[in-house]
Amino acid sequence: MNIRTAAGAAFAVCAAIVIGIVIYYTYGGDETENTDGIRQFNSYSQIQKVLGEIKEENPIVYAMGGEPVVEEDLAVKDAEHSDTYIQVEGVDEADIIKTDGKYIYYTSRLGYDVIIAKVTDGRTEESAVLSEEELGLSAENLFLTGNRLVIMGNEYQEEVGYYDPGYTTVTAVCVYDVTDPEKPELIGKYRQSGNYVSARITDGYLYLITNDYLSSEEQRIVPLAGVDENYDKLPADHVFCFPKPYSKSYAVIGSVKTDSEKGKLKTKTKAVLGSSDNIYCSGSAIYLPDYKVDYRNFTEQGADERTWIMKAEISSGEIDFAAQGSVRGWINDQFSMDEKDGYFRVAATAYVKGKDVNYLYILDENLKTVGKVKGFAAGEQIKAVRFMGDTAYVITYEQTDPLFVIDLRDPAAPEMLGSVKITGFSSLLVPAGENMLIGIGTATSEEEIGEVEDGVKIALFDISDPKSPKVLDSIEYKGWSSDVQYNHKALTVNREAGWYAIPYFSWETEEGGVLQFRVNGQALEEMEKYETEQGIERCMFIDEHIYGLGSEEDEIISWKMAH
Repeated sequence: MNIRTAAGAAFAVCAAIVIGIVIYYTYGGDETENTDGIRQFNSYSQIQKVLGEIKEENPIVYAMGGEPVVEEDLAVKDAEHSDTYIQVEGVDEADIIKTDGKYIYYTSRLGYDVIIAKVTDGRTEESAVLSEEELGLSAENLFLTGNRLVIMGNEYQEEVGYYDPGYTTVTAVCVYDVTDPEKPELIGKYRQSGNYVSARITDGYLYLITNDYLSSEEQRIVPLAGVDENYDKLPADHVFCFPKPYSKSYAVIGSVKTDSEKGKLKTKTKAVLGSSDNIYCSGSAIYLPDYKVDYRNFTEQGADERTWIMKAEISSGEIDFAAQGSVRGWINDQFSMDEKDGYFRVAATAYVKGKDVNYLYILDENLKTVGKVKGFAAGEQIKAVRFMGDTAYVITYEQTDPLFVIDLRDPAAPEMLGSVKITGFSSLLVPAGENMLIGIGTATSEEEIGEVEDGVKIALFDISDPKSPKVLDSIEYKGWSSDVQYNHKALTVNREAGWYAIPYFSWETEEGGVLQFRVNGQALEEMEKYETEQGIERCMFIDEHIYGLGSEEDEIISWKMAH
């Protein structure tokens, strides 16, 4: 695993735990709780009063990292090159590497720079470098939309330590015109206070989400945001709260018009009392889940643990906080959430009476529960979810990997239809035609110490009969690890040619590469292993070549495709 990736993940968890020092309002049972009456502040004195009413407590808190219909793979929009594997059509997701088929844009493995490399028939040549100092930020994530390169990361301040409690963490965005990729031109820089959570681009607007914790070392009471030098506190009427704010922190959403003219970057920023550890974006709304545990209200059911969900409607850069609710348990990842026909569907795992149990909730537009499937797969945790139209496919795991099929056609009465088990577990479910699902995840084996994870596993499921799903085939690669096991963006799909690719690293040979495979009839077929001397974090294809981003050096490795 890339050391910087592991360190970043550890820091994100620590930051989420710090953010979790909050006041709790306990609700019993399994229902979603919603309170109408979102408040828009009119003055800073009103904000100060509400903050003063939140009595900070210190319960033990854990934060878990943790759409329109997705009926086919959305990873490829152009047969000539691959795009980032996304969840919702028309809603792009940030990643560490992007391509337009002629150039590859990626963040440095050795630092926090951005490198632009020209691609010519399998060869790459460095064309430009945007350094950390020039950007004024530590580049972590990218978007490429039209002729705009959008770069995001923590603001670079060499004289200030990132762990100084008196220092406000700032997430910055640089928008570049890359009409000439060899001479990128800065359009403008936007900054917003808080730690980076996630970002999306839809309909020409970037939506950036940060968690802004109000440190006791600081005197401010609202988030900060602005373009270039106009970085200042938000106006009071851009700050909101729900009737029962549960945190002295803010979820901040900033929008940036990506095709703005140079020096005229158009932005809007709003904030709501609360925080988030993940997001789901449907294109018309952003859902902000935040998992909290309060052990002070312990019952025979266990601690009060639930995921609070805030909904923000978005359109043409406008942001309107619309509803708040909560569900019992924690959400595994963004694929555990979905929106369809005005309903929000979410799968969660809770710890009840000493064991994990799982739920699938259907919420209305006001985030009130209208239906649920309650308490399935006791003793197991949700590892993967895929919503496809009116059906949900859920993977849980303890020692085997059950695939559950849930009918969602009646929002008031979702129904468990069938299930099938397989060893190991999938962490990503990928549609493969109308009647099959590919599960990509982790191979396991039984050792003296118990069940151990020891490789990468790919499984093929037949879902033609929802009451009786079947395992058609599986392949295991012992001693392997892959970024795709915990990050869907590491998957590459060539929908037209019908193949898939994942990066990997072999702990046995200490070499890495890219695995190319496909579904052949009712079987999985390994097409080729493209090998190199280091681990690969991402892979993509351009014309007849596969390209891999090495995890150790600032280089792109390429292979001529065998198929």
